[in-house]
Formats: sequence, C-alpha cells, structure tokens
Amino acid sequence: MEDSQIIELYFARNQQALSESREKYGAYCNAVARNILSDVRDVDESVNQTWYEAWKSIPPEKPVVLSAYLGKITRNISLNILRSHSAQKRKADFAESYNELDELIGSGSIEDEIFTKQLAESVNEFIGELPEIQRKVFVCRYWYFDSIDEISSRFGFTEGKVKSMLYRVRKNLRKYLEQEEFL
Repeated sequence: MEDSQIIELYFARNQQALSESREKYGAYCNAVARNILSDVRDVDESVNQTWYEAWKSIPPEKPVVLSAYLGKITRNISLNILRSHSAQKRKADFAESYNELDELIGSGSIEDEIFTKQLAESVNEFIGELPEIQRKVFVCRYWYFDSIDEISSRFGFTEGKVKSMLYRVRKNLRKYLEQEEFL
C-alpha cells in the first residue's frame, strides 16, 4: 500500500492504518530501535509505542515521508527509554557516537530553545552541503547510531576510512559552527 493511502487511513481513523504501517515499516522501526537499545523488550516497547504515537499524531500531522516520520518517532521513543535506564545499560556504540558529538558541542551549552533551533538549522545546512557519501555516513552514525562496523559494511569501506571520514566531518562541523558563532 502506498504511503498516501496509509495516511488517508489514519485521517479516516481506520485502524487498518496501524497494521499497514506495521507491515510496511515494522522492520525499519525495529532496526532504528535496535541501534539505540540493547534489550529486545525495550526495542519491542519502543516500536509498539511508535504505532500509538503515530495514531495520536496523525492527524493533525500529515507526514510528507511516512518512513522518516515513523523513524523519527521510534528514534525519540528509544532515546527516552535509554535515558530512563541506568548508564550501565547503554549500548556501547550509541554511547560512543553520542559522546563524539557531545565533545564537539559540549554538554550544557545548549539551554535555550531558540538557540537549539538555530543550531539545528545550521547543522542541517552544513549536512546539506556535504558530498552525498559523507552525508549518508554522518547520518548513519549520528542519527541512526549505526556502529562503525555496520557503516563500513554498508558502504564497502574499511573501518579506518569510516572513522577518518567522520573525524574530518566533525572537524569541519566544528569550524562551521565556530564561524556561525555557536562555539
């Protein structure tokens, strides 16, 4: 079923929207949650919560890209579950990728909602200007929290190349944010 038809089902408050979403994007949402959470029960909870949140938010929201919308919901729910657990339960790859960006921006430096929005817009602008392969690798690492190994396998790169690419992108992002006076 096409995304537009699934969204129409949500707007009609037809529960078939949930089964169609689950069938079409269940594996994708599971992958997003697994990249953040290490416990299978937490992954299941996150994905099940995704369908509930989608049901509550569509309408009034009308996603342009349903997969991205559901992926974002899953990601946010998974991050909230992770935060609610102790640091000992954190998945090593997630913690490592999160810390890489945290070192760049610094903890506690983003307090104001307006500042956060401006920062997000600047980061999006920077990412949009990256060559396609660098953009994809960056998003895999810092949006989906894929491991270096997963990224290297997906793109056919060595782990060293992926690490080097990410280091250079973070370094350039730092320069960009300094120019934009965020750092």
